[in-house]
Amino acid sequence: MDADEEFDKAFEGFGEDKEPVTPEVEVPKEEEKPVEEVKEEAKEEPVKEEKAEEKAVEEPVKEEEKPVEEVKEEAKPLTRDDLKDVVSNLLNTERSSSKELESTTNDVLEKYYPDGLSNVLVDEQSGKELRTPQDVVDAAGGQMSTEEAAQWLMNEQFKLDKQVDKIKTDAKTIAETTVNFKRDASTAVEKYEPLFKAYPKLQEKVYEKLMKQVKIDQDKGVVLSAPDVMEFYSDWLEPYQQAYEFGKQQPATNPESKPEPAKPTAEDRMDVSGDGGPAPVNDPNDFAQQLTKELAKGA
Repeated sequence: MDADEEFDKAFEGFGEDKEPVTPEVEVPKEEEKPVEEVKEEAKEEPVKEEKAEEKAVEEPVKEEEKPVEEVKEEAKPLTRDDLKDVVSNLLNTERSSSKELESTTNDVLEKYYPDGLSNVLVDEQSGKELRTPQDVVDAAGGQMSTEEAAQWLMNEQFKLDKQVDKIKTDAKTIAETTVNFKRDASTAVEKYEPLFKAYPKLQEKVYEKLMKQVKIDQDKGVVLSAPDVMEFYSDWLEPYQQAYEFGKQQPATNPESKPEPAKPTAEDRMDVSGDGGPAPVNDPNDFAQQLTKELAKGA
């Protein structure tokens, strides 16, 4: 055998080894199934753990709700003495407010009508009082009969009485507006004291905004019209209050204080001058103090 034949025989069937490639493709297909099962098992395990964790989280929440219910159950009803105190405070406040309103009404009438009010008709020319029909006949120079004078007197007396009643009603309204404004001004400053201390310029700013809606008679020193001070402060200071309480984690207002008993006036004091001690220091940011000074200008 020559060299060429030996070479061909050595490589005989060399190209036929390429056909068995097909079985190698089937092997990865069979191996994909266990891969999927592993993935499913991997998904199921964390889900079970998450559910277990959720249960663990829910359990302490339920435990924290128990003390809240216990606190509510600790609330005690008002006793008989507590109710007496509440009623007594309300009555004292009402009496004090009634006296203050009556006194302020008289002050308003005195300022606007220094000569006083009278329900007696007066003849403009002679200055004589017209109390009877004969007074009217005399004031008319005998040009009116007694029946006509009686009818005229009744009509004019009705008009005068109605006019005087309106004046007194208006004076009481002005007095009530003035009293409420002064009281609420002091209450507002006391209530929002923590907020004003945190923002020193805020008190002056809200005061200026409020006074733009207030009408004061500077000559008489009374408040003719004004908005509800507490409502105005509540609406205007709401965003500042929320910001303060969010940042400080504490209330922006003081707790409501009990009403103080009425302070004695100069007439109630033992000394003649009614001196109550040294004058308070002028504070531009003290709303109640500045308001009192404004009203005192017309006194």
